[in-house]
Amino acid sequence: MTRKDFLALGSLGVFYLLFPSNLYSKVTSKSCLPDDVNALLKSASDLKKQQKFEEAKKIYQKIIIQFPNEIRAYDGMRKVLLSQKNKEWEVILMFKTALLIAPHNIELQQRLNKEYVNAATGNRKIVKLIGSKGRLLTDVKKQYESPTQRGFRNVNMQEQYSKVCRLVEWDADIGSPHKNAKFKAYKKEQYQKQKHRFDHLTTDELNSELNTLLAKPFSKDREQHIRQLYNLSFKKMRKEKNPEALNKALTYYNTVDKEDPLFLKYIRDLARFQKKHDVLIQIEHQNNALKKTFWSSLSLLDAYIKKAEHQKSAVSTETIGLMKFLEENIDAPDKRFEVNTRKIKLDIMGNQLDTAKDKILLQCKNMYGAFNTHMIDRINVLIAKYYSKKGDSEGKKRILNIVVDPRQYFDHTDSLIKSIALMNQNRISKGVYNQNLQKLISQS
Repeated sequence: MTRKDFLALGSLGVFYLLFPSNLYSKVTSKSCLPDDVNALLKSASDLKKQQKFEEAKKIYQKIIIQFPNEIRAYDGMRKVLLSQKNKEWEVILMFKTALLIAPHNIELQQRLNKEYVNAATGNRKIVKLIGSKGRLLTDVKKQYESPTQRGFRNVNMQEQYSKVCRLVEWDADIGSPHKNAKFKAYKKEQYQKQKHRFDHLTTDELNSELNTLLAKPFSKDREQHIRQLYNLSFKKMRKEKNPEALNKALTYYNTVDKEDPLFLKYIRDLARFQKKHDVLIQIEHQNNALKKTFWSSLSLLDAYIKKAEHQKSAVSTETIGLMKFLEENIDAPDKRFEVNTRKIKLDIMGNQLDTAKDKILLQCKNMYGAFNTHMIDRINVLIAKYYSKKGDSEGKKRILNIVVDPRQYFDHTDSLIKSIALMNQNRISKGVYNQNLQKLISQS
């Protein structure tokens, strides 16, 4: 290392990142470190997983001081640095410093080359700091083509070299990478390969991959991988109509992430379809205890209502407290609508038909001239439930006629029929909407 290089890197604090003075002064023998480097690396890795980055950094520093060619220590230090934002330049300087100390370490040079490639294809600020006299990607390509590296080239290095050759050919480091058609196509292809790399596996093979991954120590880096395998396994099982699909989603929810909205949706959909009402209520209880919001409470209320509807039984008394909470947390018109529809439904289920009719009339009046077809049809379906509970099959059938041509009912003497018509006057009367409504009414 020249004095100029030492001062340049030292002024940036990177030399002292690897060799802090309080540690450097103690490196007189190997007695200050355990002989087992693997144990030391594992200790640093465990601290890193616990997000104790400063403690992990000290251990990596000790390893590098005593074993400057230990590539795993540099890889660990890189992850520690990149746990913070905008540390890419420090990572590059770390590898540059390491190469000044161990200039013949091909693996260190390979790591630095990878950082250069990342910078050249998306980080102009770092490219300027690197200060390459020509094209940075061309410089990296020449590194790989040097006699030393050609003789050492392994499978990974060959793949990286081939990638660099393609990037140079596509001019991926010239202009904006977002406007480079060939580079964008390559990135998209790589993303699709990564996304679909497990698609060819059977359900058993996917579960085997997942179990292998779960048997390893927890790591933040594996979280997305674990989620992807759970997701693919669930989808295949559901497609195969495997009844264990629900348990797969439940296992992920209970052991990995209770706040993942996708798996919560999977559980809700399958539990409703399979009529596993107690499972749904249990999950909604957990979700509501975690979030304590208007919407989580509403979902729990719906789970109780769904169970009572299916079993044709009284609604749980738990709904009283939930309804009170919902009433107290209405702060927008959409929330008021949700509460009103639940009240109407509960009145119908409880055979309080006069009360239900009064609330339906009031809700229709509030929606005269409304344009939201989804909201209008939710009230139309509730009205169908009201007529069905009352035993009025003609009234139930009439709803679709009113929806198709509401104007002819504007002056009807029946207050409910008139209100239905006025509510539906601006509803979009497309074929698909009418078909869906007809299906929902027939199920009421």
